[in-house]
Amino acid sequence: MTDPTRILLADDHVLVRRGVRLILDNEPDLTVVAEAGDGAEAVELARTRHPDLAILDIAMPRLTGLQAARQLIRLQPDLRVLILTMYDNEQYLFEALKSGASGYVLKSVADRDLWRPAARRCAASRSCTRAP
Repeated sequence: MTDPTRILLADDHVLVRRGVRLILDNEPDLTVVAEAGDGAEAVELARTRHPDLAILDIAMPRLTGLQAARQLIRLQPDLRVLILTMYDNEQYLFEALKSGASGYVLKSVADRDLWRPAARRCAASRSCTRAP
């Protein structure tokens, strides 16, 4: 049995974070080790929690998810980043990939369980982009 994928979850909406965490905590191969309310807090938590995967919202205070992704990947080069966002916009997708994100999933389709498989793919691979 392998260790579960350690996840850092960052979204400025507490309700979103709690909902995502509730679903992730029911997956035996995924475990949330830290939650952040903004990008700067996510970077701070990554220094001590050493996640395997960061799930970041794009629009957050202090540091956006894209800015945080850049810093997180510089801090921990093997870290995978999955952007979970409401922005169905190709420019954001391209910016996410340029920032080093491994995947991009829309919140509007999260209820169809697309992001859980995406989280697993991101933990295993650098190329796990999925946006409808």
